[in-house]
Amino acid sequence: MAIERLLTGGIRDQIQDLMATEDLVLETFRDLVKDELKAHIRNVIDDDPELKEEIKEAVGYYFQAKARSVYAELKASRAATRLGLRMLPDELQGEIGTALVGLFEKELGTLLERAL
Repeated sequence: MAIERLLTGGIRDQIQDLMATEDLVLETFRDLVKDELKAHIRNVIDDDPELKEEIKEAVGYYFQAKARSVYAELKASRAATRLGLRMLPDELQGEIGTALVGLFEKELGTLLERAL
């Protein structure tokens, strides 16, 4: 029976199945440890209202900074687009400008639909 498994590759498949199970157990254990750490951190934060407020304020600043960064990128993109349009021959500026506006309207509409 063992020789037959060796010849047909059955032992190799069993070892691979065993290793996959071991990986699953390790991954599950990591997730359990993470959950316990998260619960401990939440308890520490909940026990200290001043710390909780400080973290809340810091997160607010972080998201404002991210929003400002996105806004800056949008402004830079707009300026680059305007520059690119100005570099085109006059007869193409209107046509390409209209196409870009249509494209941005469509993308913005899709983005807003997903956000709402």
